[in-house]
Amino acid sequence: MYKFIFIFIFFLSCSGSENDTDNEDMPDPIDKIIPTNLIFNVEIKGADNQNPYGDGSGTVKFTASATNAVNYSFRFGTGDVVDSSSGSIEYTYSEFGTKSYITNVLAYSSTGDYISEANSITVYVKANSDDDLLEIITGGSEKTWKINAAYDAHFGNGNKQFRYTTWWEAPSFSKNNSGFYDDEYSFKSDGTYIHKTNGNVYGKSSHLISTYGNTGQNANSAGEIENFNLNDYEGSFYVKKENNENKVVFDSKSFIGFYVGQHTYTIECYDANNILVRTVDNQDRAWYIWLTDKEVSTTPSKDIFTDLVWSDDFNYNGKLNADKWVYEVRNQWYNQELQATTDRLENVIVENGVLKIIAKREGYGGKNFTSGRVKTNTKFDFTYGRVDIRAKLPGKKGTWPALWLLGSNYDQIDWPSCGEIDIMEHAGNRLNKIQGTVHHPDNYGGGDGGETYDYNNVSTEFHIYSVVWTEKGITFLVDDKPFHIVGNACSLPFNWDFFIIINIAMGGTFGGSVPSDFSSDIMEVDYVKVYQ
Repeated sequence: MYKFIFIFIFFLSCSGSENDTDNEDMPDPIDKIIPTNLIFNVEIKGADNQNPYGDGSGTVKFTASATNAVNYSFRFGTGDVVDSSSGSIEYTYSEFGTKSYITNVLAYSSTGDYISEANSITVYVKANSDDDLLEIITGGSEKTWKINAAYDAHFGNGNKQFRYTTWWEAPSFSKNNSGFYDDEYSFKSDGTYIHKTNGNVYGKSSHLISTYGNTGQNANSAGEIENFNLNDYEGSFYVKKENNENKVVFDSKSFIGFYVGQHTYTIECYDANNILVRTVDNQDRAWYIWLTDKEVSTTPSKDIFTDLVWSDDFNYNGKLNADKWVYEVRNQWYNQELQATTDRLENVIVENGVLKIIAKREGYGGKNFTSGRVKTNTKFDFTYGRVDIRAKLPGKKGTWPALWLLGSNYDQIDWPSCGEIDIMEHAGNRLNKIQGTVHHPDNYGGGDGGETYDYNNVSTEFHIYSVVWTEKGITFLVDDKPFHIVGNACSLPFNWDFFIIINIAMGGTFGGSVPSDFSSDIMEVDYVKVYQ
């Protein structure tokens, strides 16, 4: 037995009629007039060999002619439809960037019958950019940016609620093998964007694959592809000010740095040579990249400050150098501290090449303990640099030694608005735990802190406690070994003058309880050096 298979093939006709009917009771229709010889032309304004997709205006002239046609219906691939009896129409595309459209024209006869023709076109639409922002990002004509990999916190992420990194910051050069340190991002004043990838980029695998296609590479455990194959490409951008934000808006294929599926970035900080950009992914994580238009240094940021601008080696005896230090004499302190601070030699003395801060149990000024607290405020205030303090810490329970920086405007805007950078805090009740912390209005209680337990002799040996402070990040170190990084940003109070404070507090919220047998303990400081 044979089986017969009937295959029906339907063709989409290029002709049709508005008078077609299946009703046999209707009178015979008039004779159909089918247009013929349809010619459909498209002219993109400003298109030439250098600008194949037009001059950026988005204006396109459509013309059509056909024998026996009395009206033309133009479809622009955007959902818009315009009729024209003359067969000529100008249409302006408004969607920013370089985009392709399938356009159609239907040529109608007097009987409502038609034929159609389609054209595929690609049109470049230049958005109107804010002139001030355009000057920043293009330098007036063209500027090329790279990721400033030499700096700690050049790349990071955080809670989108804040305008700075809160969760993680990349150390200098830590992503060297991840396919984006060699990228170059060029912005031209005409809205052209050129991303030189050098063959690969870095980003979240799901977004890379959905946007650029699967290149056969596998994601790592973080769901990232570190060297995703992507050739250099040209796109478009514009910049605008919106809702008190400075924004860079790319076309649907262009991005900066670490790709998380987004094409709109805010400019969080900028100067003539540096930009901090931010974008928020579809999981509400904010991502940050510091860019520079200068050659990226090969020196990590912890080593970039080499000019000694201020120091005290304590190579004298007795009182502190009054040209460099100010005593803070008070008997009321914050954080439930138990001491009064004095300028007596019993509490602050320079001898044998070191500064000694001495905490004692004794009645003074209504307190049961005395100690010392000295600062450089009004003698030496500075913005950015590296501070090295070589010190041996007290180790008895109840002591709370600190080496730290405070915003010089503290008496005008108060704490925590002024900002605080704790280079080193230690509690005798938590012996050998070294902590580095920043405090600011969004995180002032516990602050953004990190700690290290790598040293088991902080109260018996000298160590160098350091902070490296830049407009990009704040790094805490012991003996030149980093243990905590905090990202900086224009929204944080770490971009103005600070000064140095050295002190021992007793008890308090950090120091804890003081044993009844405590009599005295000492912090010795060998030197304080500031480099810029």
